Amino acid sequence: MSVGVEKYMPHSFVFAIILTFIACGAALLLTPTGPGDVVIEWNNEFWGFLEFAMQLVIIIVTGYGIASAPVTRRAINRLVRVPNTPLQAYLSIAFFGFFVTLVHWGLGLVTVSLYTIFLGKERDDVDFGFSVAMAYAAATVGSAGSISQTAPLLVNTPGHFMEDQIGRIPLNETIFSLFHLSIVWGVFVVLLVIIYFIYPTQENTEPLPDAKVDELLPEYQTDFDSTTLAGRFNDSRVFNLGIVLLGGSISVWLIATQGAFEMLELNTMNLIFLTIGIALHGNVVSYAKAITDGAERCGQVILQFPFYGGIQGILIGTGLTAVLVDSITAVSSAETFPFFTWLMTGIVNVFVPSGGGQYIVTAEVIHPVAESMGVSHAAIVSAYTVGDVWTNLLNPFWALPVLGIVGLQVRDIWGYVIMVLISYGVIAGSITLLFPLLGLV
Repeated sequence: MSVGVEKYMPHSFVFAIILTFIACGAALLLTPTGPGDVVIEWNNEFWGFLEFAMQLVIIIVTGYGIASAPVTRRAINRLVRVPNTPLQAYLSIAFFGFFVTLVHWGLGLVTVSLYTIFLGKERDDVDFGFSVAMAYAAATVGSAGSISQTAPLLVNTPGHFMEDQIGRIPLNETIFSLFHLSIVWGVFVVLLVIIYFIYPTQENTEPLPDAKVDELLPEYQTDFDSTTLAGRFNDSRVFNLGIVLLGGSISVWLIATQGAFEMLELNTMNLIFLTIGIALHGNVVSYAKAITDGAERCGQVILQFPFYGGIQGILIGTGLTAVLVDSITAVSSAETFPFFTWLMTGIVNVFVPSGGGQYIVTAEVIHPVAESMGVSHAAIVSAYTVGDVWTNLLNPFWALPVLGIVGLQVRDIWGYVIMVLISYGVIAGSITLLFPLLGLV
């Protein structure tokens, strides 16, 4: 499957550049914007994702720091020994990635990536490329129902930017609704079925090479001269304890004063990851070495984020997104508007995989239309969310953290991931169309 994709799937950076040119061409053809203004809008947002980019890099490296600690290695090593057959191993990846991502998408992406490495180290009868593909697919599907999803959390927050128009929408009406859960769990069940029918046979299995294990999971041993002051400082756990007290106390305070969902905010999650990682390492120098190694895996994330920021500038600044919204509004009815919202969001997400950020732009357009049609605002938020996640299985951007950790390229996994993309589209499209027609939303 993935061998065929190698002929057609370019490098992820080439993909980002192609999308940039497509966005430029679409803006020139579909809006009154001139070439100079398109370039200006691209430049205006080229650096607009810097904060989010750094947050993502930190969640990758701090997650890597946790996984590289000796106690974590021992725990995951015990876990990957539970499956007895290759099929059970692949299914364990899907369950692990899906359920961890339900808690937090960043946590799921990082930990399931590392789980595949430990599994590949333990077993030579599992295909590493297929394992990583299913890890990414499971984490993506899980993120559609995650309590860390941007749009559902935002509209459940007191004083959010659309509260005067749509009010506060509780999570039980969005990610915990029958409408939303039917899509997420339906796709997950189909993912398990896909694994059952297409997992590689033994003669087609390409395991993780032993030589690559040490490269992906190096051990961070430190041996300091205890007769020197510097050596005693470097080897002291006092510094670990100090940071754990600082980070732990502020994390508890944030959660206690601002609510449990505060821990799902990226900065808080990164602080928690940082604190846990330092706590698990023998000394802070060992942790620093792990973070340095993890940072080497973030090159493509750092490189490509500005380009997607530039694409967002083109789509929003030239009015291209508004053109798309107007187009779906013109052909929609009250029964079909959730479906077209899902479809539109998926299309826009191919160009701007913003992790929910595009909701802030489109909400002020789609919710008034929903209001005029008598469509549930909660259903629109759910349709937006599952559409936003859907085409993460097409645009390789959100796979970059995974691929950076496991040391693979997009072409190594995308043949398998595309099958999940198609299945996801069929299920989500059907439910977003049928539930409103049947009066279930």
